[in-house]
Amino acid sequence: MRLLRSARAGIAVACVSTLVAAPLLVPTTSTAATARAEAAMQSISIKVAKKAITIHGAKGLHAGRIKVKVSGKGVAEILMFAKGYDFADFRKDVAASDKGDMKALKRAIARTTFVGGVQPGSSGTVVLPKAGDYTVFSFSSRGHGEFSAAAKRQTKQPKVDGTIVGKTGPRWGGSSTLPAAGTFKFKNADSTTPHFVILQQVAEGTTTDQVLAALQSEEQGPPPDWFLPASLETASLSSGKSMTVDYDLPPGQYVVMCFFPDPKMGGMPHALMGMLEMIHLQ
Repeated sequence: MRLLRSARAGIAVACVSTLVAAPLLVPTTSTAATARAEAAMQSISIKVAKKAITIHGAKGLHAGRIKVKVSGKGVAEILMFAKGYDFADFRKDVAASDKGDMKALKRAIARTTFVGGVQPGSSGTVVLPKAGDYTVFSFSSRGHGEFSAAAKRQTKQPKVDGTIVGKTGPRWGGSSTLPAAGTFKFKNADSTTPHFVILQQVAEGTTTDQVLAALQSEEQGPPPDWFLPASLETASLSSGKSMTVDYDLPPGQYVVMCFFPDPKMGGMPHALMGMLEMIHLQ
């Protein structure tokens, strides 16, 4: 997962190290109705530091939909491991996949449920699928956090302003336009592999062919003229999972990308396989 690790550190791919800049996202201002809904929903806060990850609010937590807020220095990923597989196994498989071991990558995907998560300064909701133990990690931290959830409780999904859907192919579906600030639903409808979202602002009129050419280029230097600074990033979702993301970004054109490594393609990131889509925030 070397390229996935690079993306999580703010680098889209090793050959275009400036393509994903530091995010400008800030939490949206809740309406009164949204505030009431959040008050009724369970919530946790996660802080990602270089050496540790701390979790607050998990005492008495139940499985089901929960609100997540993240601070610190990296995207917080919430995971649930299969019986007989743990975080040490996951770390070992990630390290092996960095060296090209696709069996290790396949094992990590098969034995891990990627529940979702958000970047620092952001918030959203994720669904804990069942009672049990959960792990929080980040490629930006050497530590990890753990929490447990009791029996599942049903909680309604918050109102969303549009959808971003990862599909088999790999390709994107969902809304072609979103408001510049609001909440979107991210769903992984791909039955074969996890996905995550990077929304990267680009100049109006930029094409997916231009982005793909830049990603595939081995040239070093300044970013392309069409590259703009605003961006947003989510954690990974396993097949069939969904989450919601609160965001506030400048209006304009954005490219939707996923850099999760595909074991069937020797670990190639999905974006380099053409998983790119242009949308507009208005």
